[in-house]
Formats: sequence, structure tokens, C-alpha cells
Amino acid sequence: MSEAEFTSRWLVIGGSHKRGVTQTEGGRPLIGEKGLGRLATFALGDTIRIESARRNQTGFEAEINWEALRSADALEDYEVLLGPKRRQQGTLVEIRDLSTEWTDEHTSFFTTHAQFLASVPGERFEIILDVNGRRYPVDDPAATLSRLSEAEMVVTVLSDGTPQVDACSVNGKDQTGIVFRPLKEQHKDSRLAGLRISLRFFRRDEAARRLKGVLQRNELVDLLERYQGIRVFRDGINVPPYGLNRDDWAGLEKQRTATGGPTMVPGNSQITGEVHITRSKHPHLVITAGRSGFADQRAVLRMAHCVRWAVRELGSARRGAALGIASGEVPGRVDEKQTATSDDSDSAARAALREAAKSAALNRDPTLRGVVVKATAAAISALDQNEDTLRLYAQLASTGIAATSFAHELRTDFDVISEAIDELKRGARRPDKELIQILNSSWLRVRAFAALFAIIPVKIRRQRKQVSPSEVERSARAILALAPPDKVGVEVLRPTRGVKLVPAELDSILINLVSNAVKAIGASRQRDSGRILVRFESRGDDFGVAVADNGCGVSPKVAAVMFHPLEGQFTDGTGMGLPIAAFIAGRYNGQVSVSPQPPQGYTTEFSAWLRDVGE
Repeated sequence: MSEAEFTSRWLVIGGSHKRGVTQTEGGRPLIGEKGLGRLATFALGDTIRIESARRNQTGFEAEINWEALRSADALEDYEVLLGPKRRQQGTLVEIRDLSTEWTDEHTSFFTTHAQFLASVPGERFEIILDVNGRRYPVDDPAATLSRLSEAEMVVTVLSDGTPQVDACSVNGKDQTGIVFRPLKEQHKDSRLAGLRISLRFFRRDEAARRLKGVLQRNELVDLLERYQGIRVFRDGINVPPYGLNRDDWAGLEKQRTATGGPTMVPGNSQITGEVHITRSKHPHLVITAGRSGFADQRAVLRMAHCVRWAVRELGSARRGAALGIASGEVPGRVDEKQTATSDDSDSAARAALREAAKSAALNRDPTLRGVVVKATAAAISALDQNEDTLRLYAQLASTGIAATSFAHELRTDFDVISEAIDELKRGARRPDKELIQILNSSWLRVRAFAALFAIIPVKIRRQRKQVSPSEVERSARAILALAPPDKVGVEVLRPTRGVKLVPAELDSILINLVSNAVKAIGASRQRDSGRILVRFESRGDDFGVAVADNGCGVSPKVAAVMFHPLEGQFTDGTGMGLPIAAFIAGRYNGQVSVSPQPPQGYTTEFSAWLRDVGE
């Protein structure tokens, strides 16, 4: 800059000339809008010296002592030391009289931030850091990170807020041919159109093994440690604190924990990534005056939804690569292909163990036979316990899902009871017929909710037994009592035959299907005139449970993913209800599906069939 520009711009606090200007004369994006950034140097040291010159012009130097400026009676009374200085084109900023002793931690922090500048897309910066005579290399880490990453993905947001995968590869193989699941409609935001997400996935131990030298491995581990997470860039400049110091602003570790290992969805510590936005395309994303994030946190939440979606779909690409799928649908878990045969595998394992215990060689050695028979029994017991544990988890998870699904429905009832009790205490109202009816209605809803916990957790209902038609109907009505009676009408068609199964597992299927029906009604135009029909059907020794509703229905996009964990359609759901119902049906060699023709007057019907459970 020239001396005149320094005087009319840099020295004018709060009068940024950059407002309304998006680029420098050389075409680089501008940062700084408030005209206050230069005051940050006061926090570092008492004196700032600046040298600067434009091309083919005599330069200048200036010095400001912040302590002297602060002590002056008025800004006009302080004289900035300003004079000519011959130098090459460019600017030097020097801060003296530091306010604290410079340490290695300061150097590391400074280097990290300088690297962010070096990684501005489309720009090439040479940054040299010299501290007490020692030089620290500040390189663009993008090339190293890209070379050692295991999977990469690039996503852009379209004009309607839909994210689109532009590029995706796993171990160098293109995975853009797989079917990526859609972002939920309620998470789309057209204001994010043009946003770009770039992701790289690492397994640190695997990446380190690709390097020969110990020093290289240590440097890589340090690099991944510093760069883990998703950083946000506005016009190419990093916006703190997003992605800095392991900041998991998008909630990726929580997502990874919730989905589990078989989904291959990475967490924050396994990802280096960038979100790129611009002031021109995303004017609503305004940085706060302190430059510590964006002012509109709801907009940040929308960005987080897009990032979580991209990371989930990077998990889909990894699953596809692991399963040898390069196009079409990818299972929700890497073990899903084995799900249908898991029972057969367990049975085969049990049979093999029993046959081994009958070996002729063992008959000749009683001692060895005793050891093998004991080990065989222990192995079979372990298989049984593992299966029992999974089934118990599914039963208890259903209770939790019902609790979260219907708890918000009861808030009004709890408020009604609390207010009525307060009125009675104050003597503001006598217990007339109307008040008693209101209290009775709310109390019945609360009791129905409490009755839920008298169904599944009861130990006797977790054992396989003969269940009569009246018991099946009674459970169904207890579960349907959770639906808001003022908004949803219910009907149960009693089964004609009893069944032999684990009652708590039948309850779990019903709870999840009924909970799904209530949500579908709440998301439709019939939210105040909903209807749910529960019916049972027997075909030989097979038993069917069907739940129909007149709610919002199932779109083809939702149908493609609704049995995948955490892919539920409804915002107040867990995304686990239908997958759990399908898991339990699978324990009976059955399945859960959407009926091709729901009963007349109903929009959707889910059917669960259980095999070989006849009396």
C-alpha cells in the first residue's frame, strides 16, 4: 500500500474500505469488514512497525506505540511516526515489546494457522516462519493428506439445498456409481446452494504404515492430529473455531458412536475436511465481530446436517468397497449380507461342535473326550448367550424408543394435571364435573404410558411361551393406548389363533410399528383425524402382524433406506424402530415389509411375518 492509503485507510479505525468490495486488485478474496482487526496487534505487543511499498513506488515506514496512544488525551493528540522507506513491493509488519514470553506452544499454534493460509484453494503461498534464528517449514499439507488418505469425497449443494456427490473414491477406486441416500427434506436449505464439502478419511495406523521412516510416521501422526475435523473456509480463509483444536462442531463422533462399526461411518478423529462458502453466495453466514464463528447458529446447524450427511455417505462408499459393490444399492452395514444366513451359520457351528464331540478318536481317550465335551458345551452356550443378549437389547431398545416417541405427547397431559392441582390447592376452582373429566382423561393417558413399562421389561415375558389370542389383543390395546385419543382413533382385530413365541418380542414389533404409524399421522394433513388399524393373520404355522395408518405414506426414497439404522423419516424419531422390528422378525426367519395394498381408507400398512410359531 502507499503512504496515502495507509493514512486514509489503515489509520481510520472502523472505516473499512472493503465493505462492498469482494476481491483485491489481484483477484484474491478480501477478508475483514469491521475495520477493527489491526487492534488485535495491541494484545500481542506494545509497538507495531509497518513497512510497505507499491510496485515502482518509494515506500514508507510507520510506527505506533499502543501504550502512548492509550495515554493520549485524544486520538488526534497522538502523532504516528511516518516517513519514507525504500523497499521492494510488499509489506512488513513487525510487533515489538511482546506482552508475553514467546514459547514453543506459541510457535506450534502460529504454524498451524499459517498452514491454513497455505492451504487456500487456488492460491500458492510461500510462508517462512523464523523464531529465534530457527526456521520452521510451513507447507501446504493437502498433497500429503491426499496421497495417504484411504477414501475421498467431494460434495456440492444444489439450488434446492440437495447435496450432490461430485467425486468419491475408496483406495483409488471410483465409488460414484453407488446409490447415495438422500438428505432428509427437513434438513435441506436452499440458502446453502453452492456450498462445497471436501472430505478425506484416514486410519492413522494404516496411513503411517505406508511411510518407511520413523520420523516420517511421527510427522504424519502429528499432521493428522492437527488437521482432524472439518474446517470452514469463507472465501478461502479459515473461520475459527470450526475444526480447530479438534472442534467437532458437526457432531461426527456422536454420529459415529450411534451408527456403530459395521456401518463404516467415520468420526471426527478419522476425517480431515473442508467446507467452502462465499460471501456472495451465502450472505446470511456473517462472521461475528470477534471472528469467533458465525452469528446465525441455525445456519451453522444446517451446514452441520450437510456435513453429517456427507460423512455418512462416505461410510456408504466404504461399505460398498468392502463388499465389492461399485454401483447400485449398498447395505446399511457391512455384515448385512450375512444377516439372512446368520442363524444357519450358528446352527452349522453348533452341529459341527456336537459332531466333533462324537469323534471316534475321543472315544478312545476318556480324558480328552471330557475336555472336548466340556469345551463344546461352553462354546454352544456362548453362541446361545450372544443371541439372547442381542434379542434382549432389541426388546429394551423398543421400550426406550416408545418412551422417546410418546413422551412429548404427554407434556400437555402433565401440564393439565399440574395446573388443575394448583387450582384446587389455591381454592380457585371447585372440583366440578368438567374438571374431573379433564383430569380423568389426562390421567388415563399417563397411566397408559406407565403401563408400557409393565409389558416389555417383565422377565416372564422374555421367555418363549404359548400366548393366547386374548393376550395378544390385550398387549396390542395397551400399546395403542399410547396414541393420543383426541387425534387418533384405533381399532384392533383380534387374532383367531394363539402363537408360541417370546411375548416381549411381539410387543417390541407392535410398539415400533405403532410408534411409526403415530409419527406418520402427525406428519400428515390427518394429524387431528388419524386412524390406526392393527390386525393379525395366521397361515399355517406362520403368524402375521399388520399395522395400518392414514398418515403421510412412504415415498420411494424413504422406502429405499427406512430399514437402515438412523435413516428414519421423522425428526422426533430415533431412526431405529423399523430396523429393530425387522431384526426381531428375522429371529423368527421372517421379515417386515410394506403391504402393496393397504386396507381401504388407509395410506400405509406395515406387515411383520413370523415363521413356525403356530400352537
